[in-house]
Amino acid sequence: MDKPVMPELSLVNDSDDDPIHAHTPTRIAAALRAHICQGALKPGTKLSEETIAAEFEVSRNTLREAFTVLAGEDLVYKVPNRGVFVIDPGPREVQEIYQTRRFLEPSAILWGKLTPELTDTFNRIADRTRRGIAQEDLEAIVEADRSFHVAVVALANSSTMNEALERLLTQLRLAFHSLQITPPIHQTFAQQNLAIINRILSGERIEASRGLHRYLGLAEKMVLQHAAANGRPVTVRQSPAVPALNGRNMSPN
Repeated sequence: MDKPVMPELSLVNDSDDDPIHAHTPTRIAAALRAHICQGALKPGTKLSEETIAAEFEVSRNTLREAFTVLAGEDLVYKVPNRGVFVIDPGPREVQEIYQTRRFLEPSAILWGKLTPELTDTFNRIADRTRRGIAQEDLEAIVEADRSFHVAVVALANSSTMNEALERLLTQLRLAFHSLQITPPIHQTFAQQNLAIINRILSGERIEASRGLHRYLGLAEKMVLQHAAANGRPVTVRQSPAVPALNGRNMSPN
């Protein structure tokens, strides 16, 4: 299979308002991250130092620092004497992503704080989800789905957890590209997102947490089954049981 070809790039949301920091490694890393998230830089793409440095008008040292930032986020990797490549997640990486999310997101629901701002956010996400379903707008459903999971983790009021989720979602999006997973998987869970939002807003934290844990496990199985059908099988690990809370069994089974 031919390796993906790197397209022309640009600084995303570039502005002349901050010329001093416009070409810092952090800014370059943000631009490359956005291109990766949007699918412009596909899994397995080799990132040419010469080309990117010229297009962004930065030194190779600055660019290498940006690559180091992205490598720390597991979005790119370096092969000695060959260069830097966008990660190409496979089935086992998908397992790891979903296992981490099954710990991260349900716990945010259980022990996070529902602020008035987040209440408004969840209501807006629910409205966008309903409109997407009614209009059969897959792009709107996908965006609402991502916003839903981001809002769930925001309940924990932790920048570390927020950043971890953003990294996981970006890696998962790359895996979807690599495994040729189509958007309808998001449509499958749109109604469940609405049910979980309703439970969160109603104060039914345990039920919402169990529901999300259950459906993340189901989503993992669906993705791995699709990967196996495309010739990339993997042994599916059993989802970890949810611990008891105050003597109540929270297992999704």
